[in-house]
Amino acid sequence: SIKNQTTHMNNILLIFFCFFIFKQTLGDEIRTSMIINNCNLCHTDTSDNVKNIPYLKNLEKDYFLSKMYSYKKEKENSVMKRILIPLNELDIIEMADYLYGED
Repeated sequence: SIKNQTTHMNNILLIFFCFFIFKQTLGDEIRTSMIINNCNLCHTDTSDNVKNIPYLKNLEKDYFLSKMYSYKKEKENSVMKRILIPLNELDIIEMADYLYGED
């Protein structure tokens, strides 16, 4: 019957939607963790440059966000400016949430 076909189709759409949302969320988490792993190459707690290059976990979330935004907007050709070129503001927020937890 048409009612059964509609119900079946709705169930398939619901399953597809849930799968897509879960896959997107998991993909975002993996991407964010990979970005942070790259950051940790320099921003480690065992680095000799710990005074010049701080360990990310020791920073406050608001400070991290403000520094990342300022690096993104600066006009100089710094290392951090170049690193942030492919990242947008949402990426930076996801990084902060990953490192410091969501507010």
